[in-house]
Amino acid sequence: MFSFRRKKNIISFSRHKRLEEYHQAPKKSFSLVFKRPITSARNLPKKYANALFGRPHRKVHISYSKFLIFSLLLLVVVYFALFSRFFKVKTITVVNNRVLLESDIANFLYERNVRNKNIFLVNSEQMKEALKDYYKRIDEVRVYKVLPSKLKIKIKEKPSTIVWVTKEQKYLLDDNGYVLGIQQEAVDMPKVVDLAGLPVKESDRIVTRAFIDFVNTADESLKKRFGMKVAGFSINQTTFELRADTYTGKTTKQKEKDKNGKEIDGKPLVEVPEMGPYFLFDTLQDPAEQLDKLTRLLANGEKIKEYVILSIEGRVIVN
Repeated sequence: MFSFRRKKNIISFSRHKRLEEYHQAPKKSFSLVFKRPITSARNLPKKYANALFGRPHRKVHISYSKFLIFSLLLLVVVYFALFSRFFKVKTITVVNNRVLLESDIANFLYERNVRNKNIFLVNSEQMKEALKDYYKRIDEVRVYKVLPSKLKIKIKEKPSTIVWVTKEQKYLLDDNGYVLGIQQEAVDMPKVVDLAGLPVKESDRIVTRAFIDFVNTADESLKKRFGMKVAGFSINQTTFELRADTYTGKTTKQKEKDKNGKEIDGKPLVEVPEMGPYFLFDTLQDPAEQLDKLTRLLANGEKIKEYVILSIEGRVIVN
């Protein structure tokens, strides 16, 4: 029996020959060359000599034409992303707001040149700090960039409450309208005076949560949007009609008065803040619509002497 075996075509190289080919001078090439180290034996070249003589590298060649085309495309993409009107901020939405109005927050940011600014260049951290510094009611805020041209602002407000005043006694209410107790310390919260002077007991529910939110919204907007000095709020017999009193910012000298409002003779004059116009709201209607009517009224140059009635739907009465 004879067996025939096919001989493999093996090209043998001497050790000297392999070293020469491994260390031979690189060929000239009109391209960018990058060396990438080979880490696994499976990817080593066939003519690998010995690791002791040098770490082998794999050469990656990129032609100058391809590199130029890629660079131009990258510049076009960057230019379009940073300078195109497609990525300019056009709308701002606010979510999770109970007291603060979306239009007030949006106008606050528009006044600081956020509108038409490139969405990629908007500094979210600076925007957060500006909102929290201006609106002390904000506890947490997050800014989301919604491509191509929308900013979504998610806020968390601090608990809202009011100070209820009746028969010269001040009571602190929680955010649901229940009496927490008599106010012991000064708090920076809106004050609502019950002109009817109805008696109040602890743990009683005086008003609804919607009424408290309405008072805080009106107080915040009158101060922030219109720059008014709010003296306080008052109701008479019903919580459906809310009156907001304001100061002019000036003071007048008057005689001191007693508890019944009578002037006390023989005492020096005291400086009293000068009262400005008052505003009437309907707490059953949307506060944003009533405040927008006031915005349009002031934009038309209307002068307010004594009062503005905003509680009538579709109308504004000014005196």
